[in-house]
Amino acid sequence: MVFDDESTKDNIQVSPARLLTFDELPSWRQDNPSILTGYRPETNNWILCAKGLAIWHNESMNIWTHFLGAIATIVAIGISFSQVGFLKEDLASSSLDTAELALFLIGALVCFTCSTAFHSSMCHSENVHKFMNRIDYLGILVLGTLNYMSTFHYAFYCDPTIRNIYSALMATSGAIGIYLICAPSYASPAYRRMRTLTFIALGSVVVAPFIHAFVKEGYHRLLHSIALKWLFIEALDYIFGAAFKSNLPFLPGKFDFIGTSHQIFHLFSMAAVAAHYVSIWKSHQYWHSAGTSN
Repeated sequence: MVFDDESTKDNIQVSPARLLTFDELPSWRQDNPSILTGYRPETNNWILCAKGLAIWHNESMNIWTHFLGAIATIVAIGISFSQVGFLKEDLASSSLDTAELALFLIGALVCFTCSTAFHSSMCHSENVHKFMNRIDYLGILVLGTLNYMSTFHYAFYCDPTIRNIYSALMATSGAIGIYLICAPSYASPAYRRMRTLTFIALGSVVVAPFIHAFVKEGYHRLLHSIALKWLFIEALDYIFGAAFKSNLPFLPGKFDFIGTSHQIFHLFSMAAVAAHYVSIWKSHQYWHSAGTSN
């Protein structure tokens, strides 16, 4: 299909049943030139966006991976706080243990829910797309901010002052990041690299607490007190996920529906959340098991 000018291209109306190619998209949706087919047409309708859950298109995997992640998080919340959950196995569990786990799971649920909503509504309209893109990054930053609160809790279990200082620093950094990401001028595709650098900069805030914990407690103790092995697995998941999130331009058109870099990023992010959940469980077991030296 050939367009005489950009405005004609931006305003064209097509049947919602037909998927579009990259060249048929309005300019505001041309985000990844390596994905050539499978785009839903603009709907300007929330119900039609929701119906995208039931049809196969190039955002289906992005929607369903994090939709299932949100469901899994809800299940984890139910199990963790039920009578069979690990928080109920030991009467020594404190309200702070419960709060730290709750914050992490809430952060994961917010992240997965925001991501699902964004990918479901990408075809609504330009204004909604821009707004939901900021909501998506908001979810990422909420999880990023709350994610390590539990790690600080167990790393400095016997030093609440230090724990609170690092937690406050993380919360402040997260709030700054949320402000920057939610600024309308910061949400365009041109700022994708800047957004990634912002996440990296905010992630560096956790470096100081880890160095402090290594010096104070030593490697061997941290293997158990904060389940360091699982945190290492989590870090690798996020590193590989961030690499794929950059929309690697390999074999354009070959992975339009399954196997895009963003879909792989989603899978790594889910694996990272699962690894962090295990680290909290292992850390809790260590600090509340008989014979642990406080």
